[in-house]
Amino acid sequence: MMNLLAIKFLAACSAAGTGGLICGDSLPQPATAGKDNILNTAFLIGFSVIGALAFLYLVIGGLRYITSGGNPEGTQKAKNQIQYSLIGLIITAVAATVVNFVIDKLK
Repeated sequence: MMNLLAIKFLAACSAAGTGGLICGDSLPQPATAGKDNILNTAFLIGFSVIGALAFLYLVIGGLRYITSGGNPEGTQKAKNQIQYSLIGLIITAVAATVVNFVIDKLK
């Protein structure tokens, strides 16, 4: 019974004008590889790496703050690390937004 259902589905997908069946040719297709798409992908990878590193430093700063044990110098260093990593995350998010806006306007 199950094999027969699969065969009917494949036959319906291969027929022209399937009337709403979801087949491989009716799914959205990815954009063709062009210089804009490659540039957009490169920026996405770059901003993702930078954002991940800033988040990692944020977590490390939080751990340093927790384990400072009330030491004023250690606590201040941890607070500074948290502050600078948050600033880095904000700058990365704003830069990614601006770059994506400019690339979209250039298309």
